[in-house]
Amino acid sequence: MHNTVSTKALAEGALLAIITAIIALAGAYIPLASFVTFLVVAIPIIIVIVRNNLSTGIIASIVAAFLVGVLAGPLVALFFYLQFMLMAIAYGHLFKYKYNSGRILAVGTFVAAFSTVLIIAITMLVGQVGLEQQKQALFETVDRTINIYEDYGMMKQFEDKGIDREELRTMLADMVQLFIRVLPALLIMGSVFTAITHFIVARIALKRLGHEIPKFPLFSEWHLPWYAIWGLIVGLASYLLGDIYNQDIWRILGQNIMITYGLILFVLGLAVIAYYIRKHQISRIVRLIIILMAVIMLNGFIISTIFIGMFDLVVDHRKLNTRQEET
Repeated sequence: MHNTVSTKALAEGALLAIITAIIALAGAYIPLASFVTFLVVAIPIIIVIVRNNLSTGIIASIVAAFLVGVLAGPLVALFFYLQFMLMAIAYGHLFKYKYNSGRILAVGTFVAAFSTVLIIAITMLVGQVGLEQQKQALFETVDRTINIYEDYGMMKQFEDKGIDREELRTMLADMVQLFIRVLPALLIMGSVFTAITHFIVARIALKRLGHEIPKFPLFSEWHLPWYAIWGLIVGLASYLLGDIYNQDIWRILGQNIMITYGLILFVLGLAVIAYYIRKHQISRIVRLIIILMAVIMLNGFIISTIFIGMFDLVVDHRKLNTRQEET
């Protein structure tokens, strides 16, 4: 941090801190405004840091959290700070020093995931609820769901298909168990979404204010370094290790890594498809036909796209990594 903060910077920081608090409180008390506030609440602090320095941004973020705490309570203020202000501080610093888009998104994803884990941990600590209690509560929803089906006469539809109450209960319990197993992967995906949306909105805001922003590559140029494949290899090895030695911890870890990589490779595969569509200037009619075929054969399309992404990751078929190294 800088040792001194100018009066002008403090005044600007105070004003934007108040704006941040107003946006946060609007999201808390006006349900229809919550999604908009989710997108823009971090922007004022990011602007403070880019226009001034990290010290001013941190002070402004603390003031904003204090104002939220006065009007909505300390716990709301704490969650607000963890969910939005940590992201704002990280993005403000990275935008100010013009880091590349990939680095900014990677840090943003880590901060979002870290914040989510902290919020869950604090919620469980404050509510004095353990993991086993949470798990039991999820399984209790199975019986409640079946009771609702019976109350509304929906069980007959399952019985017509040869599924009785116990079989339905087993199916729903398996779904809950699967959800618990893949929850870490879902949290990571949610963190990626949070990082990307805040990154896009921050770029738009800073660009409109005339600040120089890092170049955001075309979707057809999205790529990963070849050594990223080692993450998938570790995930597969972990799953096989858990399967061989009947160790749930390794099996679940492997499952979550592979699910996360499945999403990454799917997006990478879409980028490869977009690259060749752009390269060969395929007409709109052909594009629409491709989209229609993808919807009709959705499962096959998803699997094929994941393999395309994996192939490009390993062999760098588009030569994007090679070009980047030469540059």
